Amino acid sequence: MSDAAPASTGAPDPARITRHPAPVYPGISDSVRVRAGELLYVSGVVGLEDDGSAPSSFERAVELAYAGLRRAIGAGGAAPEGIVRVGVYIAGLDQDKLVAWRAVRDRIMGGDDLPASTLLGVQSLVGGAAIEIDAIVAL
Repeated sequence: MSDAAPASTGAPDPARITRHPAPVYPGISDSVRVRAGELLYVSGVVGLEDDGSAPSSFERAVELAYAGLRRAIGAGGAAPEGIVRVGVYIAGLDQDKLVAWRAVRDRIMGGDDLPASTLLGVQSLVGGAAIEIDAIVAL
């Protein structure tokens, strides 16, 4: 597949993205408007070690998932600042995992200009992963 798009720094034009904070739940945008332009769709990235094993802690799994997300975004020629939507899937979601996920996410991604998002608790994920994240990114 040929990619005819011009080289880019990966950072989107900030004027293309308008984020509206959610009134009830902190740390998410209620909606995100993206003016016309290119988008990158990132498949689910799981929080597994390089050898495919599940990490020893949930926090480590979250760190690995976000590192994988950043890698996939970079490979697509985009930047994390362009993330406009994420889907987060957590196996066995409970209050402890919710608190841990938010803390690690905020440490890695920052607490400002967060994307529209959906968080789902699921029974299981591929390879015994504890977390999977997919994303849509504006270029």
